[in-house]
Amino acid sequence: MPKAAALTILSSLILLGCYPGSDAETFHRQREKERQRAIAAMRQATKTTAAGRRIEGSELELFLRDKTHVFAYESTPDGRRERYIESTYFRADGRFVYLNTLWARDPNGSENDKWRVDGNRLCVVNTHMSQDEHCYTLAVNPDQRVQYFIDRPGDPSHGLLTKITTETYDGAPRAF
Repeated sequence: MPKAAALTILSSLILLGCYPGSDAETFHRQREKERQRAIAAMRQATKTTAAGRRIEGSELELFLRDKTHVFAYESTPDGRRERYIESTYFRADGRFVYLNTLWARDPNGSENDKWRVDGNRLCVVNTHMSQDEHCYTLAVNPDQRVQYFIDRPGDPSHGLLTKITTETYDGAPRAF
């Protein structure tokens, strides 16, 4: 193919919004754009929300053990305008139970999900979301709502506010 024809085709693809490359490359570009938007939103939330009192060390474990944290949202993760609720239960035996109103409904959670306190941070394996462990530092507002800050040194999201409970209570999660 002559060089001029190849340049014409490439220019046409770019003008039409198509990208050369595989579907996987396109997916990864889109996912990174979404990640950057989420980080920007978390930066704004962190900047405009007063941080509560940090919960650390042995107090953190006592604060979590056999407690349920509830998070209520006005839209689903895919953007539909309907109430969406997540709850996380920190079983006394170290099992982490994640539930939501859409698809995570087993009150026993997943066998491989767990939580632990590592110094001043909460670390969780929630296989519904990822096989990797994710860690957070926690703070409590005067209204007793719990703030979760991402604890991932070296990552652009480190130290950013990611969610705030709407309710906490003793014991296992209630049915939705």
